[in-house]
Amino acid sequence: MSKVHTSPKGIAVWPRIDTPDTKFDEDGVFSCKLHVSEGDFKAFEAQINKQVEADYAAECSAQGKDKLRRAASCPLRITDDGEYEIYAKQKAKVHTKSKGTLEFSIASYDSQGKKIDMPKVGSGSSLKMAVEVNTWFVPSQGFGYTLRLRAVQILDLVEYGGGEGNGGFGFGAEADGYVGSGESFNETLKSEDETETSNAPF
Repeated sequence: MSKVHTSPKGIAVWPRIDTPDTKFDEDGVFSCKLHVSEGDFKAFEAQINKQVEADYAAECSAQGKDKLRRAASCPLRITDDGEYEIYAKQKAKVHTKSKGTLEFSIASYDSQGKKIDMPKVGSGSSLKMAVEVNTWFVPSQGFGYTLRLRAVQILDLVEYGGGEGNGGFGFGAEADGYVGSGESFNETLKSEDETETSNAPF
C-alpha cells in the first residue's frame, strides 16, 4: 500500500514551502496548512485512515497488545474557526550516523503538472499537496502519525505580500491554473535516472 497520497485542492494558510522555518528548529522545517471543503476533507481522511489503521494493527501486533494508546495530536483536524485543515511538514535537514546530514526540499508543479522552480508561495494560494503517511509509536505519547510534505501543485499563486500572481505525485492538469516554465515530471524522472544526485528530493 502506497504511503504517498495527493490531497484535495485547498487554500494554503501560512505556507513555508519555498524556504524552511528556523524559528523553533535551526535545521529548518517546511510546512503547509491547507483548508479544504468538508466533503473533500472527509474523503481524504478516509483514505489516510486506511493506511494509519493498517499500521496501527501492525504496531499492536509488534507490541503484543490488543490496543495501544493514541496520540492526542493529528494532522487532519477541524480548527477553532471550523475550518477543515490538512497539515503537512518536512524537516529541511536530517542528521544521520550512517549518511551524515541529509538535506530535503519540496518539489513544485504548476497547474498543468509541469515541474517548476518553487515560487514564493503565500497564504491564499490554491494548492494540492503530495504527502507521505509517517506513523510512529512513543510509549509516553502513544501511537500517532504525521504527514510528510513531499510536493505541491500550485493551481493559483498568491505570492508574498498579497501579489497575484504530475505526474508521479498524482498531479494532473487543471484548466485555467498557474503555469510555470519548467520541464515535465516525466522528463525530470528521466534525467534523474541518468544522473545520480546527492540530495534527496523529499
